[in-house]
Amino acid sequence: MKNFHKLVVAGLLAVAASSCNDDEFIQQSPPDQLTSENFWRNAEDARSGLTAAYSELESRSNFWDGWQEGRPVLEYFRSDYALPGPDATNYAHWMSIFNFDYTNAHIFVDVIWSTNYKGLNFANQVISKVGEMTPDQISDAEKKQIIGEATFLRGYYHFKLLTMFEKIVVRTEAITQQTLDKDLSTRPEAWGIVIEDFTTAAEMLDIVGNTEPGRATKGAALAYLGKAYMYKAGDPSSAESNDFDNAVAAFKPIVEGTAGSYALEPDFVSNFNGENENNQESIFELQFKSGDATSWNATRLHAFVGDWSIGGWGGIEATMALVNEMKSEGMIASNGLYDNRLYASVYFRDPYFNDPGTNEMQGSTWDELMTTQYGSTYDNHAYFRKWLPNYVWDNSYVGVNVVLMRYADVLLMYAEALNETGDTPGAITIIDQIRDVHGNMPSTTAATQAEVKAQIIHERTMELTLESVRFFDLRRWGMLDEAMQAAGRTGFSAVSHAYLPVPLSELQTNTAIGSN
Repeated sequence: MKNFHKLVVAGLLAVAASSCNDDEFIQQSPPDQLTSENFWRNAEDARSGLTAAYSELESRSNFWDGWQEGRPVLEYFRSDYALPGPDATNYAHWMSIFNFDYTNAHIFVDVIWSTNYKGLNFANQVISKVGEMTPDQISDAEKKQIIGEATFLRGYYHFKLLTMFEKIVVRTEAITQQTLDKDLSTRPEAWGIVIEDFTTAAEMLDIVGNTEPGRATKGAALAYLGKAYMYKAGDPSSAESNDFDNAVAAFKPIVEGTAGSYALEPDFVSNFNGENENNQESIFELQFKSGDATSWNATRLHAFVGDWSIGGWGGIEATMALVNEMKSEGMIASNGLYDNRLYASVYFRDPYFNDPGTNEMQGSTWDELMTTQYGSTYDNHAYFRKWLPNYVWDNSYVGVNVVLMRYADVLLMYAEALNETGDTPGAITIIDQIRDVHGNMPSTTAATQAEVKAQIIHERTMELTLESVRFFDLRRWGMLDEAMQAAGRTGFSAVSHAYLPVPLSELQTNTAIGSN
């Protein structure tokens, strides 16, 4: 999947640029005729259509306002553990997200909505058109694989929208002129579609999947099925008493190895720096590739994350509250340090990063970097380290992959679901495994269900910082207001800001919801 940008088919498949836009649709005359009647001829066409469906993951088709700035600002800036970096104040539309005074006309809100609906439309076309192909056009095995992956993607796009927006338009068929206007679904209805698609995809997909990295597998489908149940369990509008039981059932085949062979990667930092891509811990990974003669599919996320002092743009900082939380158990790791995940997740003024020739960033100690850039040792600042290659300086567009689902996340969600369903000892065993392999930490002292829940909250901070889960975890735990108040984010109210609003563009063009 690293050749996403060899998408000659993308133009043919682009029926609608968003969930619903009358003007753009009507200007395409005749709408969708080439796609529907002439394009889907053979297995190669089916594969090209599937590639187009993958191309919208994480809004990557809109490089700047989607992938490069929109997604990080919407997902990172709303965390209580994040601060705008020194460059962020130059961008009012970034700061409006951080300050929670954005409106439904915000460009990032619009782009995230529209790109996910483009992905949905592509996935629906694949499901429908490949489903109509005959055995002389495509083998039964490849047909099943392609439809299974497209079904996973449809579930993924709906899931992404449902986590970001309070109400969404469910799209289970390709958009036509007759279906442009469609009302918002209830959250229980939308969760039902997400769960159905991930369940179906898990039944259709192979354990190991296609040999090409980045493709959905049975393990990925089950992982997101379990995650959907975890999020649904924390959604007061939709929660049911068996959500945690269903999450356990989804995660169990992954953990037991019947849905794929996964394991924790001992070198924790290698999950994020591009040095060990698609490793044994990766369940679903967004593929990037530096440009060459055949394709271009690079990223500059590292520039957004990296501080000025190491050659980045200075887009984001970490709070000292995050550092303090990650240091809260003390220097009890087996190597005499704090939990080792701390140093792989953030960098800050500490003997660890001031040890010449040992743990330097970009070949320099913390004091050297900060004194050169800011004229002081910058004691009370911290920066994120995840998604940075070993060198940010002079490293423009790179091919560092971004893992969307790691085995460690599955393990922690599995432990949480076990704890919620009464198997607290089982949860402790999993927690201790992760602490040992990734943190070099001793076993947890948590024993009761409440203590284990608190430990899981801590472990998810240690393990998953800057992996787009913090805000959503706080929401499903009912902790958003408390966390934002503690962080001094006075503009936040869970009633108003737990979800993004339906974009103004959708309200203006979709007459079925325009009056809502």
